[in-house]
Amino acid sequence: MQRNFDALGSASFDVAIIGGGATGAAIAFDASLRGLRVALIDKGDFGGATSAGSTKLMHGGLRYLANGEIKLVREGLRERRYWARMAKHLVHPLAFVMPSYSGQKPSRLTLGLALALYDWLAFDRNRGVDTMQKMPGYRAMTVAQTLGLIPDLPPQLAGENESPSAKLSAGLLYHDGQMLSPERLCLALIRSAMAAGAVAVNHAEATDFLIEDNRCVGFQAKDRLSRQRLDVRAAITINAAGPWADHIMSAADKKPPRKTLIRSKGIHIVTRNLTRGAALAMPIDDEHIFITPYMGMSLLATTDTKFDDAPDKACVTKQDIDALLAKANRALPDAKLTRKDVVYAYVGLRPLVADMGDRPNTTYGLSRGSEIYDHAKQGGMHGMISALGGKWTTARRLAAQVVDLAMHKLDAKPVRCRSHLTALECAPRDDLGRFMDAMRAAYPKHDTASIDLMSRLYGRFLPAMMAADTNGLAALKDDLLAARIAFAVSDEMAMTLEDIVLRRLIEGQIGALTSSQIDIIEDWLQSRLGHSDAEMKRQRKALNDKLKVPR
Repeated sequence: MQRNFDALGSASFDVAIIGGGATGAAIAFDASLRGLRVALIDKGDFGGATSAGSTKLMHGGLRYLANGEIKLVREGLRERRYWARMAKHLVHPLAFVMPSYSGQKPSRLTLGLALALYDWLAFDRNRGVDTMQKMPGYRAMTVAQTLGLIPDLPPQLAGENESPSAKLSAGLLYHDGQMLSPERLCLALIRSAMAAGAVAVNHAEATDFLIEDNRCVGFQAKDRLSRQRLDVRAAITINAAGPWADHIMSAADKKPPRKTLIRSKGIHIVTRNLTRGAALAMPIDDEHIFITPYMGMSLLATTDTKFDDAPDKACVTKQDIDALLAKANRALPDAKLTRKDVVYAYVGLRPLVADMGDRPNTTYGLSRGSEIYDHAKQGGMHGMISALGGKWTTARRLAAQVVDLAMHKLDAKPVRCRSHLTALECAPRDDLGRFMDAMRAAYPKHDTASIDLMSRLYGRFLPAMMAADTNGLAALKDDLLAARIAFAVSDEMAMTLEDIVLRRLIEGQIGALTSSQIDIIEDWLQSRLGHSDAEMKRQRKALNDKLKVPR
């Protein structure tokens, strides 16, 4: 998997995609499988923005039942199963505990009915999935069983809106899906698309559209590393830019689109371990909080606030951290979390689709559904499609619908979608348990836990990663870490320090890399790719800004 910016200008494509997050990568994968000539660019790294800024869940959307969005929940649950088959190593079941307090709304009966409906809508959840991916139905638990999984749960709720009699009465246990690394899952989609013939380039920005007779025939792309520019020509241009999509729509049509995006800002915090292998899903006032296990730590999620500024300006503030910590401390008051407990914090913007003129004051209750905007049908530019909204779980389905429309516009012979039936390139073809056993036997010098984690992160490319040339990285004194860094650059298109530390590795998100280790990676990367001193200084500052927790 090599970066080749020049390849973008070497041929005319059927579709050219702007945006290499979950939606764009899924479109590239689907379109390539159907035989279309595909180009894709992202102005940053693949999956480096909204797709990375997620709660790392692959879920049906239990809370959407309250909005009556039964169809959306069913779609999410079906897609959750497809992801478990396509990427069995990167998507796995996760147990959730939902505590019930007497006098609290929703009541235990309401929660039980909602989970029963959730299970019913997921009637096929175990069809055709790996043994390690099977999910049981929900069940009720006693107070003792509930506290066994979430020991810091308060026996009685405290807060302005809670009744004095709001005592812990039971718990409900259900399952959903978790992504081990959304960044690596996005990378796996890109790799799979490239294996099927696509050209994909990160750190490449669309600057100007190529317009001929009111038809978009591509765009000019700028390499943000070399500053080179070239024209990317395609019969159909697909806008999959997530929170930036409406900006691109306006730039293409030179007028306000009939659909707009309302951006919801979500903050996530990585902190010390607060549960015993299960996640906590708990209503807090009119919202909720998730506390999920992640790499031996806990991930707190999420806030949901309207964001009216430019998407590039989204960041984590002290106020954001305080707000999420306050929610977590209401859920688990004995945890007594403070800013000092925050190991890493990151932001994601949810692009929620609305009609032009809609300006709701809150975003929590807005639909997470997606829409496809055909510019020509809306009186705009011909040859352009925008994929709006959606979420990780339903990205594959949205991609299939976009490719259906693109093929219709291309007047191409219809080809059925195969993405839901096709394992990603890195997914083990064997039973996951047998694959992991084989990897343990192949690398007996490494401890079982490390090899199991590597088996899930790299899948069947683990042997190739282990064989990477680590020359120049001996100072790390960690052969496994060195191999992963070398492989990231040689075979995973990592071009910057941030690409490596925050997306190819996951240790950067849990504070497991020291400053001296990052120094070694920085020096090696400069010698490997020939970046200037000024460029490396810029990259280190960008990384430090991401790693720094506002205190």
